[in-house]
Amino acid sequence: MKKRTSILILVSLLLLALTNCIDEFNAKLPGDSVGMLVVDGNIISDSTVVFSLSRTFSLNEERLPGGFNQIIADVSVVGDDGSRIIGTSIGNGKYQVQIGTLNKQVRYGLEVKYEGDTYTSEAQYPIETPAIDEVKFEQPEDYGDISIYLSTQKTDGTVYYIWEYEEDWEVRALYYSLWEYDFLTKKILEYETAPYAQGWSHAESNKTIVGSTEANTENLIKNKKMYSIASDNIRISYYYSTLIRQRALTKGEFEYYENKAKQSEGMGGLFTPQPSELPSNITCSNPNKKAIGYVGVNMNISEYRLYISVNDIDYDKPYVCIGAPPEDVMSMTNEELYLAGYRVSHRDSKDEYHWDIIKCVDVRSLGATFNKPSFWPLPDWKY
Repeated sequence: MKKRTSILILVSLLLLALTNCIDEFNAKLPGDSVGMLVVDGNIISDSTVVFSLSRTFSLNEERLPGGFNQIIADVSVVGDDGSRIIGTSIGNGKYQVQIGTLNKQVRYGLEVKYEGDTYTSEAQYPIETPAIDEVKFEQPEDYGDISIYLSTQKTDGTVYYIWEYEEDWEVRALYYSLWEYDFLTKKILEYETAPYAQGWSHAESNKTIVGSTEANTENLIKNKKMYSIASDNIRISYYYSTLIRQRALTKGEFEYYENKAKQSEGMGGLFTPQPSELPSNITCSNPNKKAIGYVGVNMNISEYRLYISVNDIDYDKPYVCIGAPPEDVMSMTNEELYLAGYRVSHRDSKDEYHWDIIKCVDVRSLGATFNKPSFWPLPDWKY
């Protein structure tokens, strides 16, 4: 039984927040709850935050109704010291607010003026987020799933958390092909370096992960599983990176996200809460109207980036490359081979070109782009 672990690069931030990972949801509700305002977003010190506004819609809707997020409102972050930061609409119900340094002695909340009513979140003092102690991966057996685990630093008193993550991974074609068939000119072009052999992909988490130290006498979280990756997944085929963000919550906000996660799991990923079941810290000036959402207030978040090399795991290659069948090469023109999904993979010692399926030659067919992340530690691939 093999066990591999890796612990890398800790980053604790005051400036960056969970603002670009808005956890949007569209609640399908019974008829008497249609049209409720849904507010998503948080107030984070020293950051640019985005609040997403939308409306609930009927259970009878088969797809997202048009205009469900076309919300025109006045959005502001207000402090009980009289301060006010006005948000700017960036379209589709999203409002961007440039937050400066919050005062720990001031309570802050969100104010949304919409259709003659004023929605306000409960004013709260900014809370601190403890640093992440470590993030590691384990593959407990040959070609088993790779699991990502997180541990927090010890704190004074109970702390509630929410985690989100984003992933980046490098993709390499099995063939470093210098040749490309130009469909327009009907010629095979040759390059100094392979144009489509290397690329990168990016994804952001779409699940809610929460936890607390409530049941831990040491007030820390140890080796909490964040997620797993199958050993044949292309994400870990060469080089992989995950950035995990941690934000501290109040107990009320924790209960909101915990309830939301349970609802999502129970509905197979579709978030369908009953308003009475979901806590909210947003009230309306009209007592007959309610809103869904819970706005938190934080001084900071914590981040941790982990890298995983294919050399550190057992990667189970999900596919093999086989050349175009000889009978196809003999009977089909280059144009027909191209249209059939083949690409030039290499040229042999007799200067004859060989064709293979596109996913073995062009990383774009594997969902990659040529947008190399600025933080990527490896140089471009060359033979």
